[in-house]
Amino acid sequence: MAPYYVLEFPDFVHVFATDGTDRVVLVRQYRHGIQGLSLELPGGVMDPEDTDAVAVGARELREETGFHGGTLAHVTTLSIDPARYANRLHLIRATGVVAGTSDPEPTEDIEVVLVSRQEAKRLALSGAIANAAHVALMLMALSVPQD
Repeated sequence: MAPYYVLEFPDFVHVFATDGTDRVVLVRQYRHGIQGLSLELPGGVMDPEDTDAVAVGARELREETGFHGGTLAHVTTLSIDPARYANRLHLIRATGVVAGTSDPEPTEDIEVVLVSRQEAKRLALSGAIANAAHVALMLMALSVPQD
């Protein structure tokens, strides 16, 4: 029988955030795997001491985009690939966030992109969002009734 490997990585969080005018907050950044720019939801890895995915979502949203405040809530926890990965992905929804100053990691060169909910759906369905998990997360968040 061939060996089977399960990869263990920390859990991570992605945030579907909308501002006071219902624009969706996305980030564009270079990704080595595709050797190009990728339009995505903001988010990041949970540190070993992190236990609250919503708090991590707030932290990552502020660090990457500068957006903060509003109302944040946990939407769901999923496995990104249950056959190979042991970690989980937490989707956080943030509404009514306000702009501020970002503080990205030194290795991150991030452009904040604001789009309407309709444009976010179009981007997700058109292939303009390269990360399949982000497409699914965006469509899930877009299907939740607006506050």
